[in-house]
Amino acid sequence: MSSIKRRTLLKGAGALAGLPAFAAKAQEGGDLRITDLRAEGLVDPIGLDQQDIRLSWRLESRDRAVRQTRCEVQAASSRALLEAGTPDLWHAGEVLTDKSMDMGWLGAPLQSRQRVWWRVLVRDDRGVRATSPIASFEMGLLDPADWQAQWIEAQTDLERADRAAGLHWMRGDRPADKSPRQFRLSFDLEKAGDVTLFSIGNFRAPRVWLDGEPVALPAPGPHRFGAEPIAQTQHSLSAGRHVVAIEVTDPAGFDEPRMHEIAAALMIRAGDRRITSEGMRTATHPPEGWQAVAFNDAAWAKAERSASQPQAWPRAGAYMLRRDFSLKRPVRQARLRMTALGAYIAQINGQRVGDTQLAPESSDFRQTALLRTYDVTALLRPGANAIGALLGEGWYGSYHAPAGRYAFGPPPLRLFAQLEVEHDDGSLSIVATDDKWQLQTDTPITQAEIYYGEDYDARREQPGWSSPDFRATGWTPARIGRTPPCRLRAHVAPPIRAIERRQAVSIRSFDGDRHVIDFGQNFAGWAELKAKGAAGQTVSLRFAEILHPDGTIDAANLRAARASCLYTFRGDPAGESYQPHFTYFGFRYVEVSGLGRAPTTDEVTGIVLSSALPESGKPLVENRIIQGLWQNSRWSQRSNFFGVPTDCPQRDERLGWTGDAQVFWDAAAFTMDVGPFTHRFMGDLRDAQGPRGEFPDYAPTGWRDLSLGASPGWADAGIILPWTVWQRYGDTAIVDRNWASMTRYMRFLYENNPDHIWRNLRGYDYGDWVALDAKKPSDETTPKDLIATAMWKYAADAMADMAFGSKRQPEGERYRQLSRDLATAFAKAFVRADGSVGNGSHCGYILALRFGLIPEPLRATATAKLAADIRRRGTLISTGFLGTPYSLDALADQGQEALVYDLLLRTAFPSWGYMIAKGATTIWERWNADMVDSAMNSYNHYALGAVAGFIFRRVAGIDPTSAGFLTWRFNPVLDTRLERGGASYDSVLGPIRTDWRNRTDGFAAQISVPANSRAEIWLPAASVDAIREGGRTIDAAPGLRPIGPRGDRFILEAGSGDYSFTVAR
Repeated sequence: MSSIKRRTLLKGAGALAGLPAFAAKAQEGGDLRITDLRAEGLVDPIGLDQQDIRLSWRLESRDRAVRQTRCEVQAASSRALLEAGTPDLWHAGEVLTDKSMDMGWLGAPLQSRQRVWWRVLVRDDRGVRATSPIASFEMGLLDPADWQAQWIEAQTDLERADRAAGLHWMRGDRPADKSPRQFRLSFDLEKAGDVTLFSIGNFRAPRVWLDGEPVALPAPGPHRFGAEPIAQTQHSLSAGRHVVAIEVTDPAGFDEPRMHEIAAALMIRAGDRRITSEGMRTATHPPEGWQAVAFNDAAWAKAERSASQPQAWPRAGAYMLRRDFSLKRPVRQARLRMTALGAYIAQINGQRVGDTQLAPESSDFRQTALLRTYDVTALLRPGANAIGALLGEGWYGSYHAPAGRYAFGPPPLRLFAQLEVEHDDGSLSIVATDDKWQLQTDTPITQAEIYYGEDYDARREQPGWSSPDFRATGWTPARIGRTPPCRLRAHVAPPIRAIERRQAVSIRSFDGDRHVIDFGQNFAGWAELKAKGAAGQTVSLRFAEILHPDGTIDAANLRAARASCLYTFRGDPAGESYQPHFTYFGFRYVEVSGLGRAPTTDEVTGIVLSSALPESGKPLVENRIIQGLWQNSRWSQRSNFFGVPTDCPQRDERLGWTGDAQVFWDAAAFTMDVGPFTHRFMGDLRDAQGPRGEFPDYAPTGWRDLSLGASPGWADAGIILPWTVWQRYGDTAIVDRNWASMTRYMRFLYENNPDHIWRNLRGYDYGDWVALDAKKPSDETTPKDLIATAMWKYAADAMADMAFGSKRQPEGERYRQLSRDLATAFAKAFVRADGSVGNGSHCGYILALRFGLIPEPLRATATAKLAADIRRRGTLISTGFLGTPYSLDALADQGQEALVYDLLLRTAFPSWGYMIAKGATTIWERWNADMVDSAMNSYNHYALGAVAGFIFRRVAGIDPTSAGFLTWRFNPVLDTRLERGGASYDSVLGPIRTDWRNRTDGFAAQISVPANSRAEIWLPAASVDAIREGGRTIDAAPGLRPIGPRGDRFILEAGSGDYSFTVAR
């Protein structure tokens, strides 16, 4: 794809220096411009921590067939040096290459805090030269010695005392008959008094007795995905002997946590004394009366200490931390580098730092804490200053299903920050987290957790707390906390932020001061409240994505997520404004109660939150179902690209499920620029990878139990996500940075399945999840070894592509051979002589056809069998998560265009059109979401919307044929029912646009090809004589070259430019 090998560049830039270099101020000529300079896929990023920075740029020209042939990258340590033509960091001379992307850094080694100013000089194939504008990138801190910050902790004195005693989990083996396990803890009190009992089990809701009497625990959450949170109950006890008894039941079900133990934890707080779980005894099948004080448990085994369970302390509010400081010299530049074990909102001199939300984003904090760098130059001034941070539980302390609270490390919450101020004289002032900071534990946020929501009491606000003139009465010195084992990783991908505000489309009132607001769109985020209320008056905001038939909100499918906010007014006569801080919701509807009247549409506004990825593609199809399908997939992507690619934004889950991501990445990479986002998530997958190479089912993962192996279609995300990013953006960095982990995974598959059928160590083996014929989501509607082997073949082909694309030829050849061996083994095991596949399921045929697993002589008969069965069933497909994404491609590949549109345009159940007809504004988790119970039923789940990628590639006709769209194909699937189609897509090389019209009297297409790219144009014409471009014959049209006929199409090669084709019929 490039005329120069990247590894040659890396080894010998100096050898190229002898080529004539461009003059620093080269004479521009012709119509050639260089735009959109990026480092690591970002415009002028700061805080980078990689030495192997990748650079890219675009060419623009009104001329046709423009291609880069040479370039020179220049980089300097100051803008002035670069403008003067004396680059001191990189000046290797002109390079013969057509690459305008994925250019690896070849300059001097990069240093901490270094800002690099760079530009590129380009020559095209006509000899026209152009010089780019100047861009920059800036490094973060690369050496541990650069850090002065220390981790400071936030907790109350009471929390500190409880945690010092410890929540000790005690365990016993899981009985083979899945019977409950019982635990007892005896203790003595010297005198009567009130005690607090903390109790928890690792499976569902335990039953607890105190002195033989049942303890009233909160009602268990319906269908909770994981164990109940710790219970905290109050009791008055007499002096003497007491016993706490607890019974933990081992449940069954698809969401059963496959832990190898049953465990329980207790703690009793009696004044200043803490009585812990150590000393517990355990048994199974005990006699009646085992809960009583008098029961003799001497024969019971001593419970063993467990190291597998999290420190699941009760939910808490937020904390405030601050520090005053003085700057004696003018400020040239300032950077704030910050992360937390928890979530933070930073302020300087009373102003919020940046617009990021819920930072740091979800990660496995045992291994990685994401650190973001902010430009805070405008917030500082000479003289008195103050910095502060609001610190909440975030993804570190909140319940993280199914592991529970504090799944990634023990409390307390901790903050880590370093403010670096560069002065006009070149000196550097540093203000870092240390014991000079102050802590306030009495804050307005009294409860805050991701699934739970937030409770906020405005009467407890302390105005100006992050300003330098604030008097910190009642604040205490911050303590230095324990340094966690995690490494700091720069987080430069677009953050979670508010991307849109939505007004209510209707408000409906019900008895009891309840008012349901409809925003007309399902999305992730929260609501802003702007209203007046009396001091102490509390308003409730409850969030839901569906309604009961009577119009009230239906929160059943949220399961155990409370998904609510409580706001208590301070009584400001001018009115008050509130947005949550450390939670978010998936919703369309908000129930407002406690206001005493119906709110107006101006008082409650929907705030859409998402990882703020630039939107890069939009289909333009004159059909409401096809366009609506993409629009729903776009909103599900917005809702679930939330730091990590989650499955759903609303219920007690919101995890980075890899199966959902793997099937959707093709569509995702058209709708949005997912490059930096994928780099960030691949770090999570590497953190969660098992010791044998298994990629996880979801990441970050609180439980790292991969003893069952790797789940087909889920674990393969570790291969398919990098492959998709390499394919779309020509990004070999994602290949290089993940090659070792991808290789480990592929080795794991082969070592455990040397006969090339994936039978062993298939993890949770979800199969074609939620297939239409399944009674339970994971029912084996398609043989699971068939699915697994097909996915293995898909991964092998992707590895071969990436190997060749990153100059790893020997590895590429090995993976090509592996692909052939897998195809041979698959055909022998699952394809019969009559062309039937597996058990005849739609998924089996689709995967076999799409991944090239059916011998060529049998493909036509296999396709006929699949098509016949789809029509026999009423022209519907019965596939789930793994079959549906590839269904339309498999059919189109085999010439089944009419059937493709039968499925795309269908509005009866099951179909994408059915969802739209039922009012869906996002993609459903199940085809029959409106017909099943709430145990696992999300209305905002993008997996079944993965065919949006097909809309771009095969309906609009923007189909990449080489990495980075250096070449691509326009060959839309046509049908008389669709008169117009097309799309716009902002590729790494520049905008691609297609707009075609298919009528009985002819075919027309407007196509834009970006500079440095070539397109194969497949037009419905028998010969070149039937085609005109701009009214001209093809031989008179510049930029075009006839290739020849193929079936009912004629193929042209087009260089860059804008084209207008017509085909007469």
